[in-house]
Amino acid sequence: MQKYYYELFFQTDKEYINLFLDLIFSLGIDAIEEKDNGIYIRSEEELELVHLALENFHKKLCEILQLEFYFCSTISKKENKDWIEEYKKGIKALSIDNIHIHTTWQKPINNKINIVIDPALAFGSGHHESTYTCIEFIQKYTKKSAYCLDVGCGSGILSIIMAKMGAIVQACDTDELAIHASQENAKLNNVIFDKIWIGSVNQSLQKYDIVVANIIADVLIILEKDLKEKMKKGGLLILSGILRKYEERIKNKFKDLTLLEYKNKGEWLSLVYKKENDE
Repeated sequence: MQKYYYELFFQTDKEYINLFLDLIFSLGIDAIEEKDNGIYIRSEEELELVHLALENFHKKLCEILQLEFYFCSTISKKENKDWIEEYKKGIKALSIDNIHIHTTWQKPINNKINIVIDPALAFGSGHHESTYTCIEFIQKYTKKSAYCLDVGCGSGILSIIMAKMGAIVQACDTDELAIHASQENAKLNNVIFDKIWIGSVNQSLQKYDIVVANIIADVLIILEKDLKEKMKKGGLLILSGILRKYEERIKNKFKDLTLLEYKNKGEWLSLVYKKENDE
């Protein structure tokens, strides 16, 4: 063990934290800790490049969303301890109805669909409220052989769950590292995606039985027309990653679809829509 390790701490607005964490996980960070109203990243390797990636990501996101939002970060060098093992002790397996999410060092549960996600991807494993309710809806509505698209796949967990349920799954993300993480996690869980690509939903020429988008509200609003376009007649759209303060904006934007149900968990909202016609 090295004598010192490096610690990067950052804070940003709550509605954007998912996006930063997806970036961090796709970089293969060993462990994170969420506390003090922010995120700690620790590594025995220097974190300057990660720091730069986060700052550039913040700048690019502000440009895409055409707004300014809060972000600050610091790096420090500290005396080492076995923080990875301590972090592992804090990772809890999670069951959501018939889905059991666990790490490679934890045991699967018989008679459940077991999903393996290691700690570097813990935030993308269902522990967050928006991912939790999204997984509940996926279990309820995904049928065997359904043709599904996961928009902004991140760690790939939602795609993996749908594939494990017998669906034909395609996935996309604008982050190349997220695509790599999804592919690696698919291998870890012995599933194969029908197609996965770097880019957004508009690059697909197909239509789907289920479109899933667990993304922040601002991006869902930007993608509204593309998401609707990719739904088959009678198809479903599962939206998640939405802070409740954006509820009316989202409902108004998607009001031409039929709202089947929605769930609140903490400050987060998930909704299921149906496309009644093919206009």
